[in-house]
Amino acid sequence: MPIAATRLQARADQNLREQLLSERDVQKAIAKVQEDHSGFGFYSRRRLLTGALRLTRSMSPEVADAVGSCREILGWTKPVEMFVRPDPYLNASCMKSPSGPAIIVLSSRLLEVFSPAELKFVIGHELGHIVFDHFAIPMPLTATIEDVAGTLVARAKVLKLYMWCRAAEISADRAGLVCAGDSEAAASGFFKLASGLASPRVKSDLEAYAKQVDALVAAPSARSVPRDDDDTLDAFSTHPYSPLRVRAVVAFSKSKTYREAVGGAQQGDISDEDVEAVVERDLSMMDPSYLEEKTVVSELMRRILYCGGVMVAAANGEITKSEVDSLKALLGTEQMYGTVDPVAASKELDKKLEEAKTAPLGMRALLVQHLTIIAAADGLIEPVEIAVIERIAERLGVGPYLIDQAIHASASPMD
Repeated sequence: MPIAATRLQARADQNLREQLLSERDVQKAIAKVQEDHSGFGFYSRRRLLTGALRLTRSMSPEVADAVGSCREILGWTKPVEMFVRPDPYLNASCMKSPSGPAIIVLSSRLLEVFSPAELKFVIGHELGHIVFDHFAIPMPLTATIEDVAGTLVARAKVLKLYMWCRAAEISADRAGLVCAGDSEAAASGFFKLASGLASPRVKSDLEAYAKQVDALVAAPSARSVPRDDDDTLDAFSTHPYSPLRVRAVVAFSKSKTYREAVGGAQQGDISDEDVEAVVERDLSMMDPSYLEEKTVVSELMRRILYCGGVMVAAANGEITKSEVDSLKALLGTEQMYGTVDPVAASKELDKKLEEAKTAPLGMRALLVQHLTIIAAADGLIEPVEIAVIERIAERLGVGPYLIDQAIHASASPMD
């Protein structure tokens, strides 16, 4: 018997979703998205039919069995279509339209190297987004869509929308874990997705991987000494940083709800309340507080975001309105000082980056992620924009792994 989906959903996901859907500006933005993109689901499916392979049971019985198992566990009775797209990277995504079937897309590389249990984890994760109706708030369109007066959603709620995206990923991970019924499969799946490695010589360990979170919560004074794991900050984005997601899965795998969901007789080691507390505390580390705080360091980081954002936007020789609007959404209109001047921004940025070296690592990492949002604002992230972000990240002491996943997540915040 399937478990009630609401029992798997993270409390932060439920609460933020409810708050956001009650806001009039968010409601207006969603209505405009639906009006402007009403045929998008059909168009996307048509593109898949021409550019990807739709998997049938006769082609891949293993995938069909995994989908059937996940549907049964999560109680999803409507059709699900599976596609495989030629792609050398480990990727998965999903989409849902009001009239058509739910669609899950796997990369060819993922299909080749994931075990049956890992495959259930990934398919369960994607199906979780559909079951939890995360597409009721289309992202990133809801955060960025405009009318003649500008962006429809107020800046504070734009930031909250991205916070909700991260909480939604926690819920989807829980769905994947329950579908796999195996925390080690979840660990190896996470590791493969984060590292791109699929060699049997590399063994992933759920608990050890989750301990990477300590690199983020250490006191600032302790961060003055370089650590080997500093460059593992690979997902400060609309998706939670990978070790935070792993720790959330570790906690949930020890909960009463998980034991019940997989039919285990053993009682959970952690109460459901404590599981939610772990998740909410960890997610708070990614709260974009420097955009709101009235401190000297926060003001410095906002100026770096302004100057760096201008440089990213100007990288291809043309600053678009959508890029400027994205910067305004993050910083607020009051931070946009006069005319956007790339030459002046470049000179100021060089000085400010030197001052920022003592800022907390989490703050520096989050700033880099915000630069990827600006790069993605016009719908196309160009190599010259990535090069600018990489130079700024290097000056800030932020590892390159963060940039790749942050860019992917800024362009596709719900997959």
